[in-house]
Amino acid sequence: MLVSFGLAAWSSASIFDRLPRTEDEVTFLFQAKTIAEGRLIAPGPEHGEFFFMSFVIVQDGQWFGKYPPGYPAVLSFGILLDQPWLVNALAAAVAVGLLVAVGKRFYDLRTALLGALLLALSPFFIIQSGSLLSHVVALCWVLGALLLFDIMRSRDMPLAALGAGVAGGMLLLTRPLTAVGIALPFVIVGIFDLIARRPLWRRYALAAVGALPFVLVLLAYNDATAGSPLRSAYELWWEYDKIGFGPDYGINGHSFDDAVDNLRSNLRALADVLFGWPRRLSFLPVLLAVAVALWRIRRGKVDRASSADLMLAGMVVGLIGIHMLYWTPGKMYGPRYYFEIISALSLLGARGIFIAWDEIGHLLRRTYAPLQPLRLMVPALVVGLLSYSLLVTLPDEADRYRDWNGVHRNDLEAIQAADLENAVVFVPRPNWQAYAPLFLENSTTLDNDVIYAVDRGDERIPTLMRDFPGRNYYRYRYGILTPLEAPR
Repeated sequence: MLVSFGLAAWSSASIFDRLPRTEDEVTFLFQAKTIAEGRLIAPGPEHGEFFFMSFVIVQDGQWFGKYPPGYPAVLSFGILLDQPWLVNALAAAVAVGLLVAVGKRFYDLRTALLGALLLALSPFFIIQSGSLLSHVVALCWVLGALLLFDIMRSRDMPLAALGAGVAGGMLLLTRPLTAVGIALPFVIVGIFDLIARRPLWRRYALAAVGALPFVLVLLAYNDATAGSPLRSAYELWWEYDKIGFGPDYGINGHSFDDAVDNLRSNLRALADVLFGWPRRLSFLPVLLAVAVALWRIRRGKVDRASSADLMLAGMVVGLIGIHMLYWTPGKMYGPRYYFEIISALSLLGARGIFIAWDEIGHLLRRTYAPLQPLRLMVPALVVGLLSYSLLVTLPDEADRYRDWNGVHRNDLEAIQAADLENAVVFVPRPNWQAYAPLFLENSTTLDNDVIYAVDRGDERIPTLMRDFPGRNYYRYRYGILTPLEAPR
């Protein structure tokens, strides 16, 4: 866990300079600031064009991001500490710890520890952990739900049942489409449980009670922002940004062929960064584990480990399948729409490695015992592949995302060096990247000491001055601050 926290902290500082490098991250931070200031939706500025930021919507006197509030609520704790990067770094450590707990319950300690090692050293995991995206926190909810769901099924523990529902509800409130995809094997297992084991009705009812408040919050949030409980604020920004197939879905429509193209593209990318092994070898132990599980079940050798293999594989299939309905491949710091299955793939990868280790040992014992040392080829190969990931794949991926989108603090630092007080600073907005660090300095009620507004030209600037009377006004261009006269 400490290794994961350290690698996430390194990723945040070394790769991302602890800055939001995408519009999504800027929006998450805005929403987190809103929640940290005590509300879900901020009051909208009267002239919102002066504070225009991608994916942040001003409508009907409200100011809000297009994303559901689950992750911003967690991120708000980082805002209160003035260290938002800490949230994903801590979540990375928690995810590794949860993976060990799940691995021990499903398999054994050695599988749990190797799975945790594969996860902690995954370039995909390390880079996402350094970002400000929602996926690492979502992964914690996935693992929490998986662990508590298994406890709930095996023991009559009301708190475990409620907790499983809470974790699932928070996943829905964080990444709704991911929650639907991940839920596939849970639903299938639940149906069989309820048919075969009626005493489990009470446990599933408690899980539903745990999830219900979060479902209601999501529906209420959608209604407050998008005007309907079943409509997402995504559609307010782009009306085509919705789930399904047809000409009205996506920029140029969305067809099944498009979905297959997105699937292939994301799987290729995942094979490269999952464990960071060369020649896309990362999938090999995963496929071995699933193939052996299917073979054992077909031969009637159904045990807990094989059932767990299929549960994890079902999560993979569910998440990948549901995202075929979405029009964009969503690549950002890797194939991020597939990120929440990285835990399942890590455990299946560990399973495949130990299956190979055990089977090679059995084969050598049956054929020629003196050759037993040859089974050390398996751990030696794994060590070599992990070393390749850390020494080759991770540095290459890190270099790819350094200075991503060209977001930097130069303008903010230049203005802060002037030590302004009670000021409104009009700044150019050639693109969202230039304005993002300045935009995030504003409070969501625009009552901070220095307000950063978009320069809309000489004719429009007096409009905003009248909204903020009694302040000092400046225009910032090309590194120079110029005082402006207040309107009379």
